[in-house]
Amino acid sequence: MLVELLQGWLGVLTFLSDKVRAFCAEGLAVLLLAAVTYGLAQLVKGCLRWVAGAAWLDKRFPRFLKAVRATRWLAAAGYAVSAVAVVHLYGFFMPLEGALLQGVMARVVGIYGTLGFMALLVTSLDILDQLYGRNPNVPLRGVFQAGKISIYLLAALVIISIIISKKPMYVITGLSAAAAVFMLIFKDPILGFAAGIQLASNKLLKIGDWITMESHGADGTVVDITLTTVRVQNFDNTLVNVPAYDLVSKPFQNWSGMVQSGARRIKRAINIDVETIRFLDEKLLKRLEKIELISGYLQEKVAEVHAFNAAHGSRENPLNGRHLTNIGTFRAYATAYLNSLATIDHRQTCMVRQLAPTTAGLPLEIYCFTATTEWLKYENIQSDVFDHLYSVMPEFDLFPFQQPAGRNVTQAARKLLPAAKAAKKAEPPHAQPNGLFSTQA
Repeated sequence: MLVELLQGWLGVLTFLSDKVRAFCAEGLAVLLLAAVTYGLAQLVKGCLRWVAGAAWLDKRFPRFLKAVRATRWLAAAGYAVSAVAVVHLYGFFMPLEGALLQGVMARVVGIYGTLGFMALLVTSLDILDQLYGRNPNVPLRGVFQAGKISIYLLAALVIISIIISKKPMYVITGLSAAAAVFMLIFKDPILGFAAGIQLASNKLLKIGDWITMESHGADGTVVDITLTTVRVQNFDNTLVNVPAYDLVSKPFQNWSGMVQSGARRIKRAINIDVETIRFLDEKLLKRLEKIELISGYLQEKVAEVHAFNAAHGSRENPLNGRHLTNIGTFRAYATAYLNSLATIDHRQTCMVRQLAPTTAGLPLEIYCFTATTEWLKYENIQSDVFDHLYSVMPEFDLFPFQQPAGRNVTQAARKLLPAAKAAKKAEPPHAQPNGLFSTQA
């Protein structure tokens, strides 16, 4: 036995008692066992990594090896192999009976072996999740997650039985008897713990993410994640505590994907007064041809329309043939304007489209993405775009729709008042007979 050999070497230290020498020898044996275990785990991991990196194997199983590299399976395999080795080598490093650390080390070895095989099984399920978990036809990700939870629970059961030196069935019996009481007392922590596992395994949330959850009034950055709650600091600096279980059972919006993409969407409409929509006449066409952004577009469209009308013998009448409209030309101008801006991300979708008309006019929607996700810059870019579009609309003889305000009614009344007075003066005189009612003369 290695411990006996070490005790013989430490025998030269005569100033130490036999018990201290035995304890020191066992401690050195434990350190050597830990070093051998760690070294063996790293050796197996390195060998497997070398095999997985072989070019010929990568060509034959590219998808499988990519999934292996995306998980921690190689490290878990090293730990599992070292766990098997440490179980067999334990008798050489430590005596089975009589050692001071024998009871503690036996439990540690058992726990290490359990954790090693648990890691191997969990990472194997991770590989299957990478390969088949996102299959749109048969989504198996939930099955793999349930399997991982079962492995965690089984490993916890085995570890508890090792610690208390009882059989697993003894632990199961005790837990089943106390399950009802635990479920009643620790309902929220249990639900929060289960939700925390789902949030972590699915990578739904992490500290620093911007989330929006209208049901709880949350719209800000996640600052803390505890067992039962997730704390969100809103943009008005208020704090909202959201139950962790609600983040799994209720919908919420996580903006981290938008932040990572580096682009943020603009989706806003301008309501056009439909009474201002018309065909382009020669005067308006000549005025719009001076705009550089759409001069080429107009030349191409005018030539196309003339060629079509000439080929089909259409007369110059709005009801015959094809004709350009001011709203269509404005759409082309707005699209060209967006494409000319460096603040717009041109890798993303960029378009100007009509939506269904409403009682508030015809919505003309601007749909594009800014090249930044920073809030202040985003708002400034969005405001600049609509400032410009609202300003140039009169050049196309288009006007936005808005509900009449008190100022509009007052201005209209002032314009109509002189006309009403003039009309009244032009009316024939009326007789004023005796009585309460007047009649025309």
